[in-house]
Amino acid sequence: MPKNMPVMRWTEVRNVAEKFEWTDQRTGVRVRGVNPPGGKDGKGVERVPFYVKYITSKGCVEQGMVVTLKVYQNLHQRMVQFVESKQIRRIRDYLIMQIDGTRVM
Repeated sequence: MPKNMPVMRWTEVRNVAEKFEWTDQRTGVRVRGVNPPGGKDGKGVERVPFYVKYITSKGCVEQGMVVTLKVYQNLHQRMVQFVESKQIRRIRDYLIMQIDGTRVM
């Protein structure tokens, strides 16, 4: 176990939270990335779930596997859906404590 936990800034949350997965039409290989193909090549595009631990506006700590549905860039918020319960919530980016084991500051 490392002594120092990896850290990223809350402004870099987008790089982890907004990933897609799709099948490449030319090679048939499953690909992950931020910008999925559109049109006829965009078949089989799915959002990649990630683990998040965050503080709610009331001060409670919540965690779970989520998928990003929508992003509000000006407000620094994102609408997420929990994978197991299908519950939809809005999370403020600057209140996220941990994403996939990486501490967010």
